[in-house]
Amino acid sequence: MRALRDVAIVGVSTTEQTRRSEGRHGLSYALEALKMALDDAGLAKRDIQGLYPMMDGWPLAGPGQLGGNYRSTNWAHQLGIPIRWFTGAVNSGGGTGVSAILDAAAAIGAGYIDTAAIVLGFASSNPSDPRTASWTSQPFQFNEWTGTYTAAQFALAARRHMHAYGTTREQLARVSSTIRNYGHVNPDAVMYGRGPYSVQDVLDAPMVADPLSRLMCAQVNDGGAAMVITSLERARDLKKPAVRVLGGADQVCYPAYAELPLLEHPLGGAFSRDWVDDGFAMSGLTREDVDVVQLYDGFASWIVMQWETLGFCEVGEGGAFVESGVMELGGRYPTCTDGGCHSFSHMGAPALLRPIEAVRQLRGEVRDDCPGSSKGEHTYDPARCRAARDPQVALAVSMGPPTGGGNLALLARD
Repeated sequence: MRALRDVAIVGVSTTEQTRRSEGRHGLSYALEALKMALDDAGLAKRDIQGLYPMMDGWPLAGPGQLGGNYRSTNWAHQLGIPIRWFTGAVNSGGGTGVSAILDAAAAIGAGYIDTAAIVLGFASSNPSDPRTASWTSQPFQFNEWTGTYTAAQFALAARRHMHAYGTTREQLARVSSTIRNYGHVNPDAVMYGRGPYSVQDVLDAPMVADPLSRLMCAQVNDGGAAMVITSLERARDLKKPAVRVLGGADQVCYPAYAELPLLEHPLGGAFSRDWVDDGFAMSGLTREDVDVVQLYDGFASWIVMQWETLGFCEVGEGGAFVESGVMELGGRYPTCTDGGCHSFSHMGAPALLRPIEAVRQLRGEVRDDCPGSSKGEHTYDPARCRAARDPQVALAVSMGPPTGGGNLALLARD
């Protein structure tokens, strides 16, 4: 039996992230992002053998006209190439985040395919109900008849965490001000130039669902993104520095957004965190080896809980952990350095954006307000800079149940 091949990320892209699509479809964003990622890698679409796509519908196709099989398999027809590997792990933005990276790495490592692309595009940020995005309220169990929605569900979990462990609103606000201030100096962020934000600014923002203010929640916008993955051997012959996929892990415990994000397993006892340790062990790394972290920041409280779930601090210590400044540019783990879902982009399925930012940090391709950022020169002044200092290893997390599971990928410079 042949040995598994090492795998690397060789191309990444994000289109303009905007609240004004001006008639564009998600397909348009997806195709633009895919072309940009292939150009970034120095590859062509004929090189793609595996595909992990997600978008908000094919143009001119009304509701119910095209089933799920068409929505998936039409990609081969659309691109004009055969697709040999087409799976869909669902714990990460419909299979377009860390779950897809790990699946693609397994397929490439085993030799089933040589190159895979992950691509997404969304242009549906203007919902019929302007108070909230359509995906935040789902017709499951208690959700529909009570009128609850995602922010309210996370607020309940946040309040429980505050009650059980003494977590404060000020600590949640520290999370959001830190992430939003990264976006403030990111020219590609939807919220570029909209700061800087103090902790008090976040606390004083209009309340969405107590204890979560508006500035503690993700925004909604349109855009696309893509990533290209191939074998490390091939990656070393391409035009950009290879970013190795060292390992990772994925765990699902319950359907997020449909069931409440509980702090303990509904059948009793704590949720398993063994999957996180397994991911680090596979990678041959410890948490101390990590230089920059990209978490999924749908809500400030989710960040606090992710630090605990990932084992960077003990359960109940997440509030004090973030309050220490660990997420800031001069902190131990600069976090969500593009502005995250809070400020950079949340187009409905932004799971791929966190790994893309991890790759850009490792490559030294970080745009910000530093005069020399286009040349890779940075001041490391948080008032204008968002680049981590010479990062070698990055941890990227996509979406998943905010307490019982999730996923992670450990990436490193070659």
